[in-house]
Parts: sequence; C-alpha cells; structure tokens
Amino acid sequence: MESTQESVGAIEIVDSMNDIEFDADEDAFRAEYDSRRDQPSLAVVAMVAAIDDRDPIELSPLHFVIDMEALDDLFSETATDGMRSGCLSFSYEGFDVTVFSEGTIEVSPITNA
Repeated sequence: MESTQESVGAIEIVDSMNDIEFDADEDAFRAEYDSRRDQPSLAVVAMVAAIDDRDPIELSPLHFVIDMEALDDLFSETATDGMRSGCLSFSYEGFDVTVFSEGTIEVSPITNA
C-alpha cells in the first residue's frame, strides 16, 4: 500500500525547514531541517505551531516538557565524532514528537484510545 502524502505548509521561523508533509496512512507529519543551521528545539516549536495553525508564541514553552539545551546538544555536531545518531521522543501540545539525528522530525496527534 502506497502512502498518501500532502504538503501542510511552509515554516518561516526555521530557515532550513521548507515543507511539512502529512502521511495519511501513518497519521503523521514529517519535516526535514538542517541541524547545522537551525536548532532542533526551534524546529519542533515551528513545526507544531504550523500543524496546529497557531503562532509559535501561543504554544506553551517547550522547556516545560523537555530540556531544550540537552535536545539541541544531543543533535549537534561534535568536534571529534561529527554528527551523533539516534532519536528522541516526547509529548508536546497534544502531539507525540520524535526528533531524529539525521534532521527529520515526526509529529503525530495524541489520540485517546
């Protein structure tokens, strides 16, 4: 089965993130950004705001749910090892958010089961 994807919109506050794609089969939004240019924490806020059609300043501060400095440091380039690999997941503003080291963010609405 092939996934149905549609573009959600552009992100203006994160220079390296152009579009958010929605995968209807997986009920998930995905976007790519360049972690050498933009901080993952800012990219998460920008993406959630765009998906929820809200101004980023209307969202609760991200630092209420995760240590933003740790998030940014986790996916930044190191002087000796280059880029780290892995992913980190957390909940924010009614969404499950996963940040991947290769510069992808996946956001899915939290559903009540």
